[in-house]
Amino acid sequence: MKYLVEVLNVPVRYDGQRYLPGDEFEMKENHLNESLVTVIGEAIPLTFNEMKVPELKEYAVEHGIDLGDAKKKDEILEVIQKFEEANKTDYNNFPDGEGEQSPPLE
Repeated sequence: MKYLVEVLNVPVRYDGQRYLPGDEFEMKENHLNESLVTVIGEAIPLTFNEMKVPELKEYAVEHGIDLGDAKKKDEILEVIQKFEEANKTDYNNFPDGEGEQSPPLE
């Protein structure tokens, strides 16, 4: 899961970018260091079509999706879409947003 964070008192380098105090950016949960950043909220998930190949691959790993030989974006999207359709869950029925939501396929 990713969170929207704000840099506290000292500059932070994350994912190849430098962020100054007051800057906001998305950070993975396992990278959080609350002495450097404060959590503002959960990051809004992208649609699959908005994701880049590394993000799609990360999504696949996090959700246990075997991409097989899929390398190109359209191939990866096809594998993820088939997985999502085979494992449909109505995430809108979780009370108070509980449960993990998949990004829309749009």
